[in-house]
Amino acid sequence: MPETPAAGGRTIGIVGLGRLGSAVRAVCRADGTRVCLTASRRTGWLAEAVPDVLIDASAPEAHPDVLDYCAGHRVPLVACVSNLSDTQWKALAELAATVPVVRATNLSFGHYLQARIAEFTAAYATGRFDPVTTVRERHPLGKAHRPSATALALAGTWAAASGREVADIADERSGLPVSEHELTHTWDGESLHVRHHVGSWTVPARGALAAADWARAAAPGLVTMRTVYDDLTARNRT
Repeated sequence: MPETPAAGGRTIGIVGLGRLGSAVRAVCRADGTRVCLTASRRTGWLAEAVPDVLIDASAPEAHPDVLDYCAGHRVPLVACVSNLSDTQWKALAELAATVPVVRATNLSFGHYLQARIAEFTAAYATGRFDPVTTVRERHPLGKAHRPSATALALAGTWAAASGREVADIADERSGLPVSEHELTHTWDGESLHVRHHVGSWTVPARGALAAADWARAAAPGLVTMRTVYDDLTARNRT
């Protein structure tokens, strides 16, 4: 692999060329971002230069190589693989001592807003207005993990903000790409549904590039997409 940084402009490395990785590559092509490194099971690692940021959209099996590359070349990482083992999550946190690492359970801005709405609801729905809260998620057939990492994250957000666990997490495998996640609050005779639907892989791909832009200028440390979007939206308001 090359030791020389890429010259001029923003550069991205992509590990994993499945649905998300291919979408990131297409978005880079559309907006003129140079992809100077790709890696996949079929081609191996192909690198013209060291990228500014590496986006990992692969699988847990590639994790050791990804961490070794980022540590060896001091490259920030956007980690989009959600089904890592506890040991791998620990290794990711150790990498963050030397480079910026974004743990991207869900990359979309809509999910960020959905989580913020859950926190807002928790602040007001207390006492006599305490709801029964549930999470529903839908992915197409073939989605490996049930429930999804995003559904678990939504449930965790509600529990942290309200002090109450969700009553149920329902998972469904049907329909079209990419996903739906819904938080439902039920009172006596009424309910509130906060549903987020993603219909194109371009949506998380653009989120991955937003995270890469953020990580490119960040200090070492481990953050989530919540921190990235908090920072980016704060900049927009100033």
